Amino acid sequence: GSESDCVVGTDVSLVIARAARQRMARAWPVRCRVAVSDVRHQAFKSHVFDQILSNSTLDHFPDRADIVASLEELRRILKPGGTLIITLDNPWNPVVWVRNRLPYRVLKRVGVIPYYMGVTLSRPELIRALESSGFRACGSTAVVHSPRALAILTARILAGRGGIRIRSCFQRLLWAFEQLEGLPTKYVTGYYVAVRAVRIED
Repeated sequence: GSESDCVVGTDVSLVIARAARQRMARAWPVRCRVAVSDVRHQAFKSHVFDQILSNSTLDHFPDRADIVASLEELRRILKPGGTLIITLDNPWNPVVWVRNRLPYRVLKRVGVIPYYMGVTLSRPELIRALESSGFRACGSTAVVHSPRALAILTARILAGRGGIRIRSCFQRLLWAFEQLEGLPTKYVTGYYVAVRAVRIED
C-alpha cells in the first residue's frame, strides 16, 4: 500500500487493545494503530475511514438499540461511498438459537462461552437496520459453516499435539464445511451472517 495506508483497530478494553496492537504489528504489512473506543460512541472525527470491518462486534449488547446506535456511529466515521463489512451471530443457526435461550451464567460456568453474548439480527433484520442507518446493502451471505465449538476445541488440541499432516487434514475438513455456503441452506448452517454495505452520501 501507499504511505498513507493505515489499519486502525478498536476495543472498549485497554487490555485487549494493547494485546491487539502487538498482534496487528506482526500480521499487517502497513502501519497499525489501536484506539480504546466504545463502538456506540466512537472516539474519531466524522468521515475519516475508507473501509470498516466490524467482525462480530455488535452482537454483545443486551438491547437492539445498541446495535442501531453502533451502526449510526460507524456511518458517521466512514467516508461517503466508503464500505462497511459487518458480521453478526446468525440467529437462524440452531446452535446460536439454543445458546441465546440459555442463561449466560450457566453457559459461562460450564465454559461454553467466555464472555457475554447479546442480541443479534438475522440477515433481513441487519439489512433493514443498515438501510435505516444510511447504508446501501450490496451483498450478503453466511460464513463459518463448520461446527464452531468442536472446531475450536480440536484446533486447540492439535496446536499442542498434532503433526503437520494431521493439522493439514483438519484444515481441509474445515474447508469442506465451508462449501455449504453455496447451498440454499447456508443461512441455517452458517454461524455468522455477513453483509457488505456502502455509506450513502448525505
